[in-house]
Amino acid sequence: MTEIQYTQRLEFLYQAARTIGTELSTDEVLQRLMALTHQHYRPDAVSVALVERDGDLLFRAASGESAKQIVGMRLPHGAGIVGWVAEHGLPLWSPDSYNDLRFYREADQQTGFHTRAILATPVKYGGQTLAVLEMLNPPADLDLVEAQEVLLALGSLAARAIQNARLFEQVQHAEARYQSLFEQNFDPIVILDGAGHLLEINWAAEELLALTPATHSSFDLSLIGLLPEDFAEAQVRVTRGETITWEFKAPVADRDRVLEVHLSYLPDYPSQGAYQWLAHDITDRVALEEMRQNLSNMVVHDLRAPLGSIINSLELMLTAWLDKEITIPVEQVLRIGLRSAQRMDRLINTILDIARFEANDKALTFSQIPIPQFVEEVLEIIQPTLKRRGHKLIVTLDPDLPEMVGDIEMLRRVLINIASNAVKYIQEKGVITLAVTANETDIQFMVRDNGPGIPLEDQAHLFEMFYRGKGRKQAQGAGLGLAFCKLAIDTHNGRIWVDSAAGQGATFYFTIPRHLSNHLTAE
Repeated sequence: MTEIQYTQRLEFLYQAARTIGTELSTDEVLQRLMALTHQHYRPDAVSVALVERDGDLLFRAASGESAKQIVGMRLPHGAGIVGWVAEHGLPLWSPDSYNDLRFYREADQQTGFHTRAILATPVKYGGQTLAVLEMLNPPADLDLVEAQEVLLALGSLAARAIQNARLFEQVQHAEARYQSLFEQNFDPIVILDGAGHLLEINWAAEELLALTPATHSSFDLSLIGLLPEDFAEAQVRVTRGETITWEFKAPVADRDRVLEVHLSYLPDYPSQGAYQWLAHDITDRVALEEMRQNLSNMVVHDLRAPLGSIINSLELMLTAWLDKEITIPVEQVLRIGLRSAQRMDRLINTILDIARFEANDKALTFSQIPIPQFVEEVLEIIQPTLKRRGHKLIVTLDPDLPEMVGDIEMLRRVLINIASNAVKYIQEKGVITLAVTANETDIQFMVRDNGPGIPLEDQAHLFEMFYRGKGRKQAQGAGLGLAFCKLAIDTHNGRIWVDSAAGQGATFYFTIPRHLSNHLTAE
């Protein structure tokens, strides 16, 4: 090699190092490697195949008349001259490719290119072949030894650049994943600097705090439940590795939201770390916990009243027995005690049945139910309360009603619950209408009262567990009756709903399919 050739080689490799080393994309590195090789040696074509994780080779860069067809072509592990070089990690000169058994002819057949000779060298990093550089149909006066040395040196430069590009791409992907999780997270997240200034905020936090990009500058720590002195104290704790948690009530347009807030330190955040404020909306959980805490009091109250009646009845009967008092109305006292015991039994069964429904562990017993007899049994149960309150009951049944298929005990409790509510919530001497109709598909029950009605905001929640409407005065109760009714009717493939307006009474409806046996199999 002459001194001029040596100087030219050094100059070429120096420029290559400057060019390739600036790229931070694997594809750009491979494109540079291909372009430098083509410009320096002027072969008919140059291609670069990247070694995939499974050993397959994917052509990512190419020059020449068939470049567009080559890029994207995939060869299986070990296939072709590039596969041999990738597998062995050694350069290869194939002066007569069509007579070389290692040559992959399908590539020429697909592209129409004619390969006469190939010089292929590995691009290696730490003993691992990352890619293969191929020079196809090089000039006839090519100095093979010099070209092989240059391509190996060029490959070594490219290998370092590929490795750096991969690391950079991994960091970019990790940042993109973080940013995606940050932006798409349904929990509000705010990133603060050490002075409490806003660095980043996701859409959920913007919505919660009523901020927009234009109003970020108006951000204040008080918006997220912090005072400057509290934040300063919290910084000391979180930088020691603690995560501080507290509850914060955020005023939002519709209602106050209860948030469970977590403050933590992000040491790797650019510009000397940052502080992450992350909140979980626990409004519904807090409300549910409050309802559950009140439930025991409600149930105790609902059980105590009939239990007191039973105890009083028994004490009265015992006193009369001991004193030989014969004027006491025994039958009336016994009926009071019996009704109270039945009321307790219904409440206990309702609680147990709701739990079984929710656990999908409630077996139903289906039978044919004559509707007139069914309605009469319900009326017998609610009749004493009707008389005591002076209400008028109007009952209308369609003539020739079919028999109803269902669990008679469960459906009886549904109708009792709805009718009892009507009795409870209207003033004395009110009017209640009970009607049963049938069409080709359903049997429909309707219970209408002329009471104060149900506000619209309560109607959406009437059939929820533990819900007791706040829009009107109500009798004490655990809020389980209508929840049970909905579960029971749903189990029968029926529907239940309410139609009401404040001051205009309430009408409850529920339907049972006429041919229920076609929908459910009796247990």
